[in-house]
Amino acid sequence: MNISDFPNNLRVLRTARGYTQAYMGHKLHIQRQSYCNYENGQRSPSLEITSSIAEILGVDLNTLITAKLPADVLTKEDLAVLEDYLSLQIEQLKMNSAES
Repeated sequence: MNISDFPNNLRVLRTARGYTQAYMGHKLHIQRQSYCNYENGQRSPSLEITSSIAEILGVDLNTLITAKLPADVLTKEDLAVLEDYLSLQIEQLKMNSAES
């Protein structure tokens, strides 16, 4: 088991489901910053919180904690490419609006 993958898995699974850090904090009854610390690897959640996170994200604890993500989940590299693409689309829309 590779605990160091937990923060990345947490972020990948959350973003794959379209959830924000604020949403996760709300569902867990914690502040967004506390949740953010889990994703940044600055803090580790209790077992109770970890179990709740797995339930919210619809995965088992093993999937959440280990690097064995389901095939339908984007990798960190996939997300970076997608974020770059979306930012380009937003810039293009802004340019098109300015030209109109």
